[in-house]
Amino acid sequence: MVSAVDAINKIDSLEARLEAKKADLRDLATMGAVVTSIQEIDTVLSVVMEMAIRLVNGEVGLIMLEDEGVLKVKASWGIQESFVRTLMYRDDQDLPTYCFGHQETVILNDLGIKQENGIVVESIICSPIRTSSTCYGILIVINKASGEGFDSESSEVLEMLLNFVAVSIDNSILVKEKLLKQAMDQEIAIARQIQETILPKNIGDIKGAEIGAVYYPAREVSGDFYDTVQIDDSRFVVILGDVSNKGIPAALVMSAASGIISTILADRPDIEMNDLAARLNDVLSKDIIREREMFITLWFGKFDLEKYELSYCNAGHMPGLFWDEEAKAICELGEGGPIVGQFPELQFKLGKRKLGHGDRLFLYTDGLTEAADDQGNLFGRERTEQVLTAEIGLSPKDFCVRVKEWVDNFAVGSSEDTHDDFTIMQVKVD
Repeated sequence: MVSAVDAINKIDSLEARLEAKKADLRDLATMGAVVTSIQEIDTVLSVVMEMAIRLVNGEVGLIMLEDEGVLKVKASWGIQESFVRTLMYRDDQDLPTYCFGHQETVILNDLGIKQENGIVVESIICSPIRTSSTCYGILIVINKASGEGFDSESSEVLEMLLNFVAVSIDNSILVKEKLLKQAMDQEIAIARQIQETILPKNIGDIKGAEIGAVYYPAREVSGDFYDTVQIDDSRFVVILGDVSNKGIPAALVMSAASGIISTILADRPDIEMNDLAARLNDVLSKDIIREREMFITLWFGKFDLEKYELSYCNAGHMPGLFWDEEAKAICELGEGGPIVGQFPELQFKLGKRKLGHGDRLFLYTDGLTEAADDQGNLFGRERTEQVLTAEIGLSPKDFCVRVKEWVDNFAVGSSEDTHDDFTIMQVKVD
């Protein structure tokens, strides 16, 4: 029979344990508030390592997080990764790998593992750091300072703490993604501003010719650009190009190229288009483009409506498509040379073509031919020629609008990732 004294002592013991439990919960709540308020992962892990060891009265420990598919040590107190990797558990896996893969807490007691430095490992607790959807890593604590083994109570308090850690990691990732998106949005806005400054607001018709040109932007800003430069009453130059990169770098190189072309034409209005390509290439290669992966493709054309002649140079761009009104046929204008901006002192070929009433030139960037449908099929060169033939009766300006309709209808159901900027220009000889 239990005496009154024993009963009182038992009640006192239960009350003491209850108070200790309440204190632990208060500590956990405080720790949770601290952990979730810190947005820097390294700081969080350092704080958590100290908290975890204190909560379970451990001696040493470490935290490992998944990084590119591999568990890597991110915080360590008195223990090396090389040691925990020697702790083989189940399925021929070491303890950290097993705990991370199965997302379950593992408790090992009465081990009696003696290390080379003389330290004896008696007990280990290893818990996953996870949310309901993602496991970020694991935390290991070795040896209770009291000499006892870890138990279910140790597991509970550790898992509660690690729940806060997982939330903190989630928050940190979200903050980084938000900051990255803000930076990307800002870069896109700046690049668009540069591009809108460079691209002509309106392409007016020139006596003896009609011109239509449109730039259709996507989410990212590429280096598409175009321009027309009137030399005199009967001659004008058209240029359409594409910088290989995107964003601000592409927009700046586009701006530089546009300015160089305008300067050369103002200084040498009679320059042949192949010489213009060579001169631009030399300036860009030597003074402007510093990155090996950045370059420009360009198509230059000079219309002489007095001689009824088109002279042109294709610098690594898609060939221009020429509609011969008399023959009712399309031919491509591809003479020229390589890309510009990488190798100075290159030579480019000059192409020439006689002009007749109703003839048309169609120029475009690769965003047109590389537009994809919901099956991943590309709009392609053949369909581009089909558009030119089918819509040949439209004015150049209306034609540019109709091309966009063809692309939109083709791409119905496809993701936005398949949509790229593209620029088109059509010149009709009256």
